[in-house]
Order: sequence, then C-alpha cells, then structure tokens
Amino acid sequence: MSNKLQVVLGCLCVLPGAVSGVESQPLEQIREAVGAYLVSILHRDYRDFDVKVAALDPRLRLPKCSKPLAVAAMHKNPPVGNVSLRVRCEGEHPWTIYAKARVSLFKQVLVMARPLPKGARLTADAVTLKRVDVSALRRGYVERAEGIVGRYLRRRLAQGDVLTPDLLAAAKVIRKGESVTIRAVSQVLEVRMGGHALMDGEMGQRIRVRNDRSNRVVEAVVSGPGEVRVLF
Repeated sequence: MSNKLQVVLGCLCVLPGAVSGVESQPLEQIREAVGAYLVSILHRDYRDFDVKVAALDPRLRLPKCSKPLAVAAMHKNPPVGNVSLRVRCEGEHPWTIYAKARVSLFKQVLVMARPLPKGARLTADAVTLKRVDVSALRRGYVERAEGIVGRYLRRRLAQGDVLTPDLLAAAKVIRKGESVTIRAVSQVLEVRMGGHALMDGEMGQRIRVRNDRSNRVVEAVVSGPGEVRVLF
C-alpha cells in the first residue's frame, strides 16, 4: 500500500512578523518540508504509514529562506502519533516556527473474529488479521497466532477488538482439585508422592498442593501437566 502525505487543518504556535521588502516564504513549502522529513525518517523502518501535516496559519508572513529549511522532530523517536516539529531557517533572515503532524503506522495485527467472554480459551479461528493503526495502541498488539492458541482471555472481547498481550492469560496446566504428582527433589534424592492441587497453576507458577499421605499443604512449582516440584 502506498504511503500518503496529507495536509489537515491545524494551528501555529509562533507568528513572526515579516521583514519589509523581503519575499515571503510560501507556507506550502514549509508543509512539504515537514512531510518530506517525516517520510524520510519513517522509510528507514516502516513501509505502510500515513503522514498528515497540519496547515499553518494563513496570516503567517515569514521571510523567504535563502537556505534549505531545517526540520527536526521534538522528543518522539520514532516520530509517531501526534508529533511536534521545529522548522528553522538559517538564512539571511533567520526564523523558527513549530508545526504539527499526525503519523499513523499500519500493520496486520490480530483482532477478534467473533465475540468471546472472559475466561474463554483462544482457538486459531477465534482471531483474524486486520490492517490497524498501531501508533494508537498503547498496550501493544499481537501479529501472529502462534503462541496464543490455548491461552485464556482476561476480559470479554467483542468482534473486531484488537488482541493485546495484556489480555492473554497463560494456559492452566493444572486445575484446582486435580490429582497431581509431587516430586520432592534434592541434589542426591528424588521422592514422588500423590497429592491434590488447591489452586489453578500455569507452567512455572508456584501453587499450594496437599500431600495425600501426610495431609500437609506445601508450596510447589508447576513443572508439567499433573506434576509439581518441591525442593528440599
């Protein structure tokens, strides 16, 4: 998809006065310089983006610059979302103004193919790819279905909602009340005994289990389906 450079209405922060008898700098050239700068920066790492440069105040009168305009983004790296840019003339009649632009970055990311309730287990057909402006996704996004199938939703999602990493809970390897094998391990010895999980557990998570033989409750690390490990 081709990238687009557009001009939208906006505002200007500085209104310098014109120098008498000096030709004025065309405002369109300032906007074009801002757009060209942003496109040159974005092309280094991105292929699908839109740049919308805010229009300058038509009352603005600036001396025509005798040198190429110097443009620099303020603070954001890379310059995405709403960005401010400094435009400086270093010619015979120097001046500096600040312009604004909106940069949108697009990627194919996973969205919900259908609504699912909180706690639902994700399947491959529950999600689909969609071109989305990722510059507005503060919580991130997911680009591939590999690794998310079998995970659980932390809250209800509607059809079309973007899937973000914080919405995904790891698959439960052990369920509360399930029979488990407790492996008590030391450097020289390993003992196995039966027990029951007192809480759900993800791989590598510490959970409470009850030893069926002693009726004692201990903390153990989930090491696989139906299995926990205790160090002693």
